Amino acid sequence: MFSWFERARSYYFSQSRPKFEAITLGLALLAGLIVMPALIYLAGHYSIGPYSRSPAVDPDSNVFSLFFDFYKGLVELRPSCWIVVIGPFVFLSFVRLCRLILRKI
Repeated sequence: MFSWFERARSYYFSQSRPKFEAITLGLALLAGLIVMPALIYLAGHYSIGPYSRSPAVDPDSNVFSLFFDFYKGLVELRPSCWIVVIGPFVFLSFVRLCRLILRKI
């Protein structure tokens, strides 16, 4: 059932170091662009209520409104949006650094 996953995993780990790092960066940025805004929307929706841009502009705001505002913030170079995009890669790099330090101890 998960043979495709095993094949993808073995292909991923068999790559040369630069290609492995490039794939890792690409996957982390993809997660930052697609998964993180959706998780932020869900967390905000359940903790503080529905997302609303401005009731005068769009009374029926939803997850797509958040994605639109997020990508608009990327184009406008808002630091908060760029932190969300690079967050998964920074977290992954931090975990890898901690593993390296713990291996050396």
